[in-house]
Amino acid sequence: RNMVRENIVTPANFIYPLFIHEEDHNTPIDSMPGCSRHCEESMMKEVGESLELGVGAFVLFPKVDDALKTNLACEAYNPEGIVHRSIRMIKEKYPEAIVVT
Repeated sequence: RNMVRENIVTPANFIYPLFIHEEDHNTPIDSMPGCSRHCEESMMKEVGESLELGVGAFVLFPKVDDALKTNLACEAYNPEGIVHRSIRMIKEKYPEAIVVT
């Protein structure tokens, strides 16, 4: 089988989608059974466990408060916003992680 195998898929080929929010607990996403929005602590745990398993890339999907949303997406440029903070947290503890936004 190894001789004729065309594709090899390993954990390193995957990008882990992380749904994050500002709350201090995880919240299930009703429209996506089995998926949750992660708090900072849970996000960091997921990243650590995933790296141990060989998944090295993560994409962040933030839940931005409606009051912070504007037509120009100003919150996306806020250095203290959820995405920027999360990237800093991940890269400080796991510099080898690839973070996609």
